[in-house]
Amino acid sequence: MVDPLEELEAEAARLGITSTVAADEDRSVSEAYDAMQASMHPGVKPGHTFVLVNKGGDMIWRWDWIGHGKPMYMEVDELYKDVSEWLKKAGGPPSS
Repeated sequence: MVDPLEELEAEAARLGITSTVAADEDRSVSEAYDAMQASMHPGVKPGHTFVLVNKGGDMIWRWDWIGHGKPMYMEVDELYKDVSEWLKKAGGPPSS
């Protein structure tokens, strides 16, 4: 997310989120993983793009919400299935 960290912290507290929340305020990470285009605000804010990055910083999986009529999120079961299928096709989990 590219919102200021203070806003994200407040929203996380309001929602009871206790896991790590990261802010990409300068949009450098969003741009590096090409997440700025699949958006309702192309080039301004990233959209509903989900990426899985290995320890080496390589994007090994992505999913973009790109159409109306579909949820603007990915169900956990769908995420698990999609990533599992990708790992099987790739020959197993990446080594890093």
